[in-house]
Amino acid sequence: MLKFQKLVVAAALSLFAFSAMASNFRAADQVYVPNAGHIAGGSGTFISDVFISNLSNDSVTISLIFSGLVDNVSQTKVFNDKFTLAPQERKEFVDFFANTLGLNSAFGQLIFNACKTGANCAADQDPITGISPNFRPISVETRIFAIPPGTTLDQKPQTVGQLFAGIPWYNFASSEAPTGYNKIFITGIRSTGNGAGTFRTNLGLVNASQFSTTTLKVSLYRGNNPSTPLSTYQETLPPLGFHQQSLTAMFPTLTAGPDLTNLFAVVEQLSSQATSDAPQGCLPNGCPAFLAYGSALDNLTSDPTTLEPQFTGQLTDVQIGCIFNPESYTCTQKTGGKPLHRAVKSRN
Repeated sequence: MLKFQKLVVAAALSLFAFSAMASNFRAADQVYVPNAGHIAGGSGTFISDVFISNLSNDSVTISLIFSGLVDNVSQTKVFNDKFTLAPQERKEFVDFFANTLGLNSAFGQLIFNACKTGANCAADQDPITGISPNFRPISVETRIFAIPPGTTLDQKPQTVGQLFAGIPWYNFASSEAPTGYNKIFITGIRSTGNGAGTFRTNLGLVNASQFSTTTLKVSLYRGNNPSTPLSTYQETLPPLGFHQQSLTAMFPTLTAGPDLTNLFAVVEQLSSQATSDAPQGCLPNGCPAFLAYGSALDNLTSDPTTLEPQFTGQLTDVQIGCIFNPESYTCTQKTGGKPLHRAVKSRN
């Protein structure tokens, strides 16, 4: 049974920020990887290597969720107590889907959760806050890459790949977050044609909540005209839903060409409906949370670049002080006001 966590945070210490500094904070007991898999594609087989770090002095047991396509069918799979890491251990998982999960045709998002080995983090979770004293911090990095058609990893073929760093749960966006952190934007988007010297872009949308169905809106803008969108797109995603598609598929009225460059997209959450099994701590809206990303590819080589989402809000001096010098600031938790929700927890 997968669990949620709701974190109540002092107004001075909201970490709902994806600034250049805050993005360096990757440790959490729940980490999202929005793009991973082992699946055949037009330019070869796409494969994900995963690197997990146990950042605690306890042994941890890792449970995870996969949500995406398995044999071209949308599925959610739960892998409880999948493997264990020793205190402070870092471990590399080559071809994670095939070798660790037993999935040879799958593509979607992964959610990792760490619990102290021997504990039961589901049983000792607070039913309102979702906090367990036995959650432990980890960080996750992945490389998704393509090998040429007809080759295998054993043949050591030439590869083209990109980094997807795991996103800690407190860095997702939510319609319930304050202004500046309730939307995200993605820049560096291009769709300039075909052949040498041209680029295409894929955009991925992720419902980060287990306990709600959500509708996301994507608005595409030119960099020099941030007030009038070129086009808009809406999609409703089920709990933990995932969908990646090309820019021109998302916005079919646009035609790839030299004019489609210097673009950016704004992603926001229009609505969120709680599932029937949403716990009390996730009512009334089901702990709304979402992620998005982009992938810009050279059309000649298929060489990709990850386009990370960003918030428009920035950390204040007080928030920075709470992070780096908490004894000098009032950085205590509070129980009033609107809380920030953690959307998913795994059973250990």
